[in-house]
Amino acid sequence: VYYFDFDSTPSTKKMKCSNMLAPISMILVVTTMMVVMTTTAVCAAPQAASADEKQQRLLKNGRDKIKDDDSSDDDDDPDFAYPNDMPRPPMMWIEGFASRLHGGPIQRYETPIQVWQTWRLDQCMWNCIATYHPTALDALTKMRPKNVAPPKYHTSEARALCMIHAVHKLIPDLVPIASLDISMWLAELGLDTSIMSNDEARYLADLGAYSPHILGSVVAADILDNMKEDGWNSDGSVAAGGKECTANCRPFTDTTGFEPINSPWDLTDPESWQPLIESDDLGFFHSQEHVTAHIGTRAVPVILDAEEVAARVIPDPAYDYAQETRDAIDRVANLDAFQRSMVKFMDNKINIAGGMITMLRAKYNLSLEAQVFYHYGYTSTELDVVILSWKEKIRWNRVRPTSLVQALGDEQVESFAGSHAARDWVPYIRVMPHAEYPSGSACICLGVAEFIDEFLLDVYGDVSISTTWEGVFTEIDKHTFADMNELKTICGESRLWGGMHFGASVDKGYDLCEGVGKLGYSQLMLGLLGVGDYYELIDDDKEKFM
Repeated sequence: VYYFDFDSTPSTKKMKCSNMLAPISMILVVTTMMVVMTTTAVCAAPQAASADEKQQRLLKNGRDKIKDDDSSDDDDDPDFAYPNDMPRPPMMWIEGFASRLHGGPIQRYETPIQVWQTWRLDQCMWNCIATYHPTALDALTKMRPKNVAPPKYHTSEARALCMIHAVHKLIPDLVPIASLDISMWLAELGLDTSIMSNDEARYLADLGAYSPHILGSVVAADILDNMKEDGWNSDGSVAAGGKECTANCRPFTDTTGFEPINSPWDLTDPESWQPLIESDDLGFFHSQEHVTAHIGTRAVPVILDAEEVAARVIPDPAYDYAQETRDAIDRVANLDAFQRSMVKFMDNKINIAGGMITMLRAKYNLSLEAQVFYHYGYTSTELDVVILSWKEKIRWNRVRPTSLVQALGDEQVESFAGSHAARDWVPYIRVMPHAEYPSGSACICLGVAEFIDEFLLDVYGDVSISTTWEGVFTEIDKHTFADMNELKTICGESRLWGGMHFGASVDKGYDLCEGVGKLGYSQLMLGLLGVGDYYELIDDDKEKFM
């Protein structure tokens, strides 16, 4: 076995080419250049089948699957063989996907894009469940999937295999920086790492093929198509101002032509958002652009409809900016240890989501199916409240505390950094590149608290859940939140403590997004069960987390 290094983003990986000893022995008799060229060819050969050969292989595979469906033993079907090293189904969401995606690559993106990515991943996983399930509905169409596997394959293992193949096909477009790691994970598990085209997968599925690789590819194909029309402009095909991008397209480009009133260097309108100057502390400086300025009016919601989103508005905050600026300075100057830890902790919404599903999984012994049901409702709630808050952020276009404090110039102020000129003041953590009013964090934390409480009350009879946080998901000292309402409240307050927001932003964020989490459970998730119910997702046929 020989290993060849090649560069990739974000880190250097290694590609493995097996059974190369004989070919390389033959190569050694030629020139150095030919050695390199031939070795490369040998390494690439397993993946270099012609399009015609691949098509014929896929067609044969599809036809083979149609024949004698009921005569084969599940355990003998190689397409459904569950790798020994693959996490068991109840651990696939966290130990399988989240550890490779949510825990690293996704956190490099800005918050609204993180929300969109995690929602799409959960949607992908739910649709794999529906494809190998007797009653569940497709999350895109709200109907039964077009291609459904025979009942004997309605197992947690088949669903998990569908998920890993679907994610593998989806991830180059969803989280490109993670595509190599996911592909290498499949290779380590001994799974097929080829990625079918949308047409190939759908053709085989329509012939009657039902392997997890094929049906997982169909699930991903449907989502990839839907991504082109969901209003997020994830591929950057729409350029600034709504024009068509013809080359070098930038993902998530604003399609509305939003322009800030203030420049990064001149606060001409002290009430309007000002792009801030940021640095990587390595000598590179850049000014902010308002992240995803278009999604409030262009993105397609999943729980609410477009009319409901448009109808939800909040009033002018009527800030007394002189007083609000002093309040922001005072809060940051007087941060205690608990507040400092909460400002950092609550800023990472992915870690909160990961901690919540980990604790729920352990307390209620959730199956894979139950975890995906719960988390698709969770991220769908996040998606809609982010769209709502972004709509109002752009509409009000309000300035951040950073701009107004720094405008005080040489005046001496106190902060966590000591006593210094106001022009050098910053909040306790990074200020995100979007307008101040309302707080998106307030909307997210309220929405998910509502969803969790509604979910727990309906299926387990629990009014809420007490959660204790330490270790894996945060560096804060051990802390227990009595219920989801307390977690929501501290989440909102932390945005004020850290100096990122003014007073009305949190409360008006709650007003704007109230009720969305409840609807995420009662309307969206219960509806996706079709004629079935949640208890089927956790019955005795399901492997549960223990």
